[in-house]
Amino acid sequence: MKSCKAGWWEPAADKAVKCRLCPRSCLIPEGCGGYCGVRRNIGGELQSIAYGHPVAIHVDPIEKKPIVEFLPGSWSLSLGTYGCNLGCSFCQNYHLSRGSYAFSRTEEYVSPEAVVKAALQKNCKSVSFTYNEPTIWAEYMMDIAAAARKNKLATVCVTNGYITMEAAKDIYPLIDAANIDMKGFSENFYSKMCAGRLQPVLA
Repeated sequence: MKSCKAGWWEPAADKAVKCRLCPRSCLIPEGCGGYCGVRRNIGGELQSIAYGHPVAIHVDPIEKKPIVEFLPGSWSLSLGTYGCNLGCSFCQNYHLSRGSYAFSRTEEYVSPEAVVKAALQKNCKSVSFTYNEPTIWAEYMMDIAAAARKNKLATVCVTNGYITMEAAKDIYPLIDAANIDMKGFSENFYSKMCAGRLQPVLA
């Protein structure tokens, strides 16, 4: 199974790495993964094992994102991987957000260019990053977004907003529309129901 070098991390002691992609700031020992399940420390280097390995690809109406005033009436090629950086007890896509890649088998590799080609072939006006949390596969999302822009395709990110400002400043200039899904409206709710924090989402 292919992987790619991840962004937003720094080396730590004893070949551990500290991920800076989301507010969890996971300290990941060698050979282990972060909370999201798809960013792993391989030989002292953070790798994204979700890169190029979507596990859900569908053509959806843009209104399903749900976005109604951005390219209304159009279709969007939607894709997602395994993993998530929140732990919502009410997740409707639990089989994806808490699913995992089988390391003993070879998952089909889908390049960013192949994603864009499929969207064009299916007469989609956009590519949507959705189903699970796109932030955790940001490297793949950014490369798809860059390829989409070259082909005059829009990009949509359906996200929980659980991201560092450092990463957001790199990612979001490539995104045309976003739906930030608020899970609740108190720190208590986020702590008990989502295993996360509200303030980074508000930021």
